[in-house]
Amino acid sequence: MDASRKMNTVSRGEARIKRALRQPSFKNREISKEKEKLVNSIIKHLENEELDKVRNLIKNNCQEDDMKEELIRKIVNSRSNKAVTQLLKILTDYPDPVDSVDGGNEEEEDNCNNPKMKQGLQVSFLTSAIIHATLNDDPETLEAILTVSPPPGLCDTSEKKQRMNPMIIACVKDFYRCVKVLYKHQWRVELCTEDQKQIQNLITMDHVVANDFHLFYSLYLGSKHVNIDSELGANDKKQKTSFKKRPSTHLDPVDRFLKFRAFASPIYISLNFDETKLAGDPLCDDKLRASDPIRKAFACATYANYLSNTNTSQSDEFKKVGKACIAFTEDLLDQCEDMEEVKMVLNYSNGDEDEQSENTNWNVALWEEHKEFVSHHYYQQFIWEKMTGDNFDWWNYFFFWKILLIPAYLMLFLLYPFVIFIDFFREGDILFVPPAVKEAQLKTKGKGSNGENRVFAFFREKIHRPFFRIFVHIAIEGLFILFLTYSVVDPKDKKFTSELHFYDYVTYGMFMTFLFEDVVEICRIKWKFFSSFWNAYSLFTHVLFAVGGLTQAIGFEMEKPFDNRNDWSGNHPANVGATLFAIASTMAVVRSIRWFLLLRRVGPVIICVIRVLKDVAIIFIVFIILYIGFSLALYAMYKPFRGDLFRYKKQTMDSARSTFSALFWRFFDPGEPDAVEIKRNYTDQEIETMKEQMRADPNDTNATEHLEEKIAEGKQSLEFSHFVGVSFWAAYQGIVAIILINVLIALMNTTYTKISEDSDIEWKYSKSFMYAQFLPTRAALPPPFRWIFYLACLVRRVKKKSMEQTGQSRNAEEKQKYFSLLTKLVKTKMQLDIEDSIEDDFDDLRKDFKNVVNNDVVKELEFLKKKNEELNRNLESCQAKNDLILNKLEQVLALVAEKHQETNA
Repeated sequence: MDASRKMNTVSRGEARIKRALRQPSFKNREISKEKEKLVNSIIKHLENEELDKVRNLIKNNCQEDDMKEELIRKIVNSRSNKAVTQLLKILTDYPDPVDSVDGGNEEEEDNCNNPKMKQGLQVSFLTSAIIHATLNDDPETLEAILTVSPPPGLCDTSEKKQRMNPMIIACVKDFYRCVKVLYKHQWRVELCTEDQKQIQNLITMDHVVANDFHLFYSLYLGSKHVNIDSELGANDKKQKTSFKKRPSTHLDPVDRFLKFRAFASPIYISLNFDETKLAGDPLCDDKLRASDPIRKAFACATYANYLSNTNTSQSDEFKKVGKACIAFTEDLLDQCEDMEEVKMVLNYSNGDEDEQSENTNWNVALWEEHKEFVSHHYYQQFIWEKMTGDNFDWWNYFFFWKILLIPAYLMLFLLYPFVIFIDFFREGDILFVPPAVKEAQLKTKGKGSNGENRVFAFFREKIHRPFFRIFVHIAIEGLFILFLTYSVVDPKDKKFTSELHFYDYVTYGMFMTFLFEDVVEICRIKWKFFSSFWNAYSLFTHVLFAVGGLTQAIGFEMEKPFDNRNDWSGNHPANVGATLFAIASTMAVVRSIRWFLLLRRVGPVIICVIRVLKDVAIIFIVFIILYIGFSLALYAMYKPFRGDLFRYKKQTMDSARSTFSALFWRFFDPGEPDAVEIKRNYTDQEIETMKEQMRADPNDTNATEHLEEKIAEGKQSLEFSHFVGVSFWAAYQGIVAIILINVLIALMNTTYTKISEDSDIEWKYSKSFMYAQFLPTRAALPPPFRWIFYLACLVRRVKKKSMEQTGQSRNAEEKQKYFSLLTKLVKTKMQLDIEDSIEDDFDDLRKDFKNVVNNDVVKELEFLKKKNEELNRNLESCQAKNDLILNKLEQVLALVAEKHQETNA
């Protein structure tokens, strides 16, 4: 019953959309020719300003709703604003007229005199006119209609009113000028309560949404519970006996989509922000922060992604809405005039953090996977400058100097710990305060730009250049792989002796620091840690190292000091630990390919490999289901034949283990039909036939022995139960080796095609994501040097002076500049939208000319028609006269002929 109710809801919603968005008629009703003539007559009187005749015609004849709708539609389509306003005033004066001849009953008269009923009819007429003007994208006529004083309740934003809200129609159709007019007259888009609440949370939250699971957790943890009474039907009896209408908590999916699409429309977002006045202190102005167009577009795009996952029937539509929101943010970024404006837009944080905030616009776009925005060339230039710092152009260096700079910076990195330790006795801020901020602080203190020691200024500049941190991380990972190789190969290993060497201690120490740092990062950034595939991959690798190394150490401790693993069981802790350690070693070496994501040519290939693994996982799940099903069936079929080693020398189906093993490896190597061949005994007739053939060949001395062996082996059976086994074997290999493998190849090709089509966007996003890992200060000291950073944090906390008030005022000033800049960008974008709509103006102008020409032509045709009718009448009278004259002439000629005959006679 619930399913049928939902189906009815969807059908009603779809019908409502068709009614609301269908052109040219709002209700699309057909009227008779007599009524159409009456409507045309009323319109003609309106154009001639014969209002009394119009009132009489409407009062006495125009009572039916379809005629009123047709009248409103035609007068709005005429684009005559004066006629439209006059008609609406007349209709609001006569909301429900009664025919003067036929009269009406008392109930109808009471309805006419009822103020509420009259007001409702006025709302209906005005709303109908507004919607027709909106559908025509006619802002001038719409403005004229809205100047008619609307009755109370016209702009009601309740749930019922919003279903026919012309603002939704204008936003969905992207009628920019109509949206602006409606917004000026207080028409708004009201989302469903649930959507409004969740989008507001996304806009104002002080952290980023790291992944889909984080989004679901943030928005819906504990807010969705099953109504047990409703599910079990405990209240069915009460509901049947109650005649009171209960409010429905079910959201109409079509109505919800239209409202969300209108709310997320770039036009509506721009107008919402443009109408919000800048306050004196934007930091405290929640309304201004909530209307931030970039944050609102990001929130709508993120929520659209969530709705596309939860509403599979409308998935593509919600994704299009999200893409439109991101395209809008790209357009705003395009309006920036210089790099300073780009930095101001991208560095803005919605929170109150001052230093290294992770809630900035560029961080939100990156972590919430707004890939088109991240791949924008302004964004790419912004993050590249953050990586390289000021006054450093890496691409202007010759290749030879680049090669020399890398080892120079690696050598310089070895001096960082000493410089940081010495700085502990100064201000302890060399790790945390970048050069530009330090210079500003010194100027504030009056020490000038040369106030800091040159050595510390030099190291401060190098420490805060994230680009070279990449090479430090690569070098440390290379050293780890080198020591790992020595530990695995173990060149100093002595047979039957268990001992640890220097490279073993270094390897174990390095991966334990890596694992410790992974745990710290999980505690620090929580969900964001698992947004990256490589973070999860590294965590799993380090856990394997730790478990394998610990298990191996326990195993050797049990057998100390001997190392004779070839004689130990495969389940011995030392062998198990060594196996896990070997797997982790492979993963650690493979992990190094992630650095190639920074290269333009290789990066898309690595991205494709990672994406293809998802396709492999899907096919593998299908394979496991087929594998288990066919294995059980084949084992059951061939179980009775196990043990017959004479006929079946290589039994592959004689046990559950061999059956499952045989079917698993068929995925990679199909064939071996003999594995499922079943043999039967020869019949007496077949034996006699073979004996006769044996007698016919007297030269075969071993014929009797061969015949006995052949009879003992039997003949291939094609009986039902035996033939089905062979068929199952063939069907399994056909499905697995032909269908699944080819489907997997097709999926891989599709994935590669998608990535190749968007290779630039995908690569730029992946590269930016990797860059972001090196921007925090902690990245300057990678593991195993990270403990120096924690020590520096402790020293800074002790020495840091209170500058909260100064920082807060500076933050407020920056926010004021940000919103002022956004106002300029939004106005520029709106002006461009107006320019883009000039073509629509020309279309409307052509329609107006066409209407004028059509009206003149119609008048001329009517005049010619009248003249033609007069000429026809004159011709008919002339023809009648000619007929009389001809008759007279014939009579005269007849008389003359008679007289002439008489004369001759």
